[in-house]
Order: sequence, then C-alpha cells, then structure tokens
Amino acid sequence: MKQKMQHKDKLYRELSEQYSEEELAESFVFSSELTDPEEQREAHAEFLKLRLAARENMDEGAQLRSKLYAFKLSLQDYFQTKKFVQEFSFGQQAKRYIAITNRSNSEIASNLDIHKARLSRIVNGKEHPNTELMYRLERHSGGEIPAYYWWRLLARELEYKLRTDHRKKQEEADRVNNPLSL
Repeated sequence: MKQKMQHKDKLYRELSEQYSEEELAESFVFSSELTDPEEQREAHAEFLKLRLAARENMDEGAQLRSKLYAFKLSLQDYFQTKKFVQEFSFGQQAKRYIAITNRSNSEIASNLDIHKARLSRIVNGKEHPNTELMYRLERHSGGEIPAYYWWRLLARELEYKLRTDHRKKQEEADRVNNPLSL
C-alpha cells in the first residue's frame, strides 16, 4: 500500500512539472460545459456510437461476461427493493439466464445434470428448484451468479405467495386437527 502511494506521488510530481494544476484537474474531471440540449444529444449519440462499436469488437467470452455482469447487477438492484416483482421470479430469471448463455433449454438441462422436462417446469413456475440446482447454477455461471442469489429470488417469491395466497392458507388450515388454543 505504501509503495503504491509513493508511486502515485511520484507520478503526480512528474505530471505537475509538465502541466498546471488546472490542466491536471481538467484532464481527470468530466467537463460540464454541455448546457445546450442539442450538444448534449450529439454527445450522447456519439457516446452510444462508440459504446456500440466497442461492444461489437468484443469477443464472445467478453460479451458473455458483460451480459452476466449486467444480469448480476439487475439482481442486486432487485434485492435492494422490498417487494416481489413477478418479472424477478426464479423461473423468469432462469429463462433470462438461459437466454444470456445463448444455449438451448436441452443443453442447459444437460449441463446442469437435470431432466429437460424438470428444467421446463422450473422455468415455467410449475416446480420449485432445490438448493443443489442453485449450486449447479453458480458453478455453471463460473461463479458470477452465486447460489444464494438464486435462493433469494426463490425465497422472495415464496414469501410473497405465503403472504398473499389466502385461499391456499385457508385450505391448509382446514386440514389441521386439534390446533393449539392459546
């Protein structure tokens, strides 16, 4: 750490011999001089053009890593909210993950060592996954999407169902004999 600071101090001294404080600051701080809406639109369009060009030049592995990282960030954002959103059900996110990998359901099922019919039931919300599948998904993603992210998706979905499925709650309550009387 100390060596890193010494290197930064040395670099700063060298740069300050060539440039003024103002020039150094301007080279590291974004200019906020774009006040004209037309200039802002043009700058934004140019930025998007450069970004798309850089994206097109990425190899397949880099594109996959980028998409997985964006997927992970969207999950993190969702976890910051307090409510369940159907779009973030386990099945919907499993579908999204499969699409990101650009593989078929059959191929993913084979990769995860589960039957393709079971995977279909899971992604369509007809069956819940077990923790073993979540560990496999973590491994399949190269560790990018941790097993506990998958668990949190399922846990939030189940909590929502427990809180809102009053018909099922009553149906199950009717099956209980001799409940405790407190």
